[in-house]
Amino acid sequence: MARLPAASIELSDKLGRILEGLEKGTPVALHLKQRATIILLAAAGLTNLAIAQKTGWNRNTVKQWRNRWAKAALEIAEQESRKPWALNAFVTSVLQDAYRPGKSCTFTPEPVAHIIKIACDKPTDDDVPITHWTPSALAREAMKQKIVEKISPRQVGRFLKRRPISNRT
Repeated sequence: MARLPAASIELSDKLGRILEGLEKGTPVALHLKQRATIILLAAAGLTNLAIAQKTGWNRNTVKQWRNRWAKAALEIAEQESRKPWALNAFVTSVLQDAYRPGKSCTFTPEPVAHIIKIACDKPTDDDVPITHWTPSALAREAMKQKIVEKISPRQVGRFLKRRPISNRT
């Protein structure tokens, strides 16, 4: 199966200066420097393989960023003509990682609210023979009351850290 040719990259003088600034700038994150280098070398006519060999980066990484830049080329050109003062920030945003949402929440707000409510009560109100709640005791009590099937003391601690709690008097 024949490979498709690499996406063609053309840069205006202004874009070239912005990318060179990112590539050589000292207060610039390393991933932005690397991605700017990939785009500059691609614009110079190097193939993905040649860029990968020259830089020591994975060829798939080079291909990914070259393609991402090519896909955003129309938006970049539009930004350059309509809002040239914001071009630097836009170029940086194109070179950033794509948003990844991460793992979904395990605990819904209801169980969290119940755990916080327990934390607001005195332990003796729930017939627990301690003077103050600890994350471990709260976790045990939440499981005992069947608020949650399983929860770690560390997770209870995270809930409490986000919401300062003081016992009622």
